[in-house]
Amino acid sequence: MMESGELKEGDKLPNQYELAAKLGVSRPCLREAFHTLALMGVIEQAPGIGTVLRRQIPGMLPNRFALPLVSDAEGTRELIEARRLVEVGMVELAVQKATDAQVQQLGILVEAMAGAVKNNNLTEYIEKDKAFHHLIAEASNNRFIANVFTEVRNSMDQFITESFSVLPGMSERSLNAHQRIYQAIKRRDREKAIKEMTRHILEVQEAIERYYGAAMKKDLAPQSPKVQAKAK
Repeated sequence: MMESGELKEGDKLPNQYELAAKLGVSRPCLREAFHTLALMGVIEQAPGIGTVLRRQIPGMLPNRFALPLVSDAEGTRELIEARRLVEVGMVELAVQKATDAQVQQLGILVEAMAGAVKNNNLTEYIEKDKAFHHLIAEASNNRFIANVFTEVRNSMDQFITESFSVLPGMSERSLNAHQRIYQAIKRRDREKAIKEMTRHILEVQEAIERYYGAAMKKDLAPQSPKVQAKAK
């Protein structure tokens, strides 16, 4: 609708019942998507009118937006919240719309991730992890969602790399999560896929808290006399 020009800045969006039916998604999924878009400033509630399109759509119109880089715990938590809202809806669509070839490719990526963990190859693991999520975005068959996800994920790349390097056992936990998500998509189990994706994002949230907690302790650790002397 937006890409075709049916909607432009300032136009009112269809009501959620109509839009959910047109897109083939559940209303809870659509509500979460609306919440994310409102946070990003793409849509807004206009008094007496309803939900209106506020700005150009990322990846579909010339002036593509980019999410700001975050470097603090609070900003990263907000980014994780946006990721949860986007990816839960994304996996719900993927369960319905993924082709057999895409599901097979997800399985291949999970196997490659397992191999990377076995070989202790962090770079390879992160690369396959990212490819896995991007394939789910592609399988959602919704270019708008895929573009929003790309912006969110790109903004998290630095944190993901650093947290995997610092937190012990994170690769193994992440692999288990991806295996569960893959199995749910393979079985076309919508509720299970939503549950496992939500669980995965919450595990990432916990990792954020541990990562920034460790960094804060390191920054606040008392300096040795030699270090203090040098500082003077």
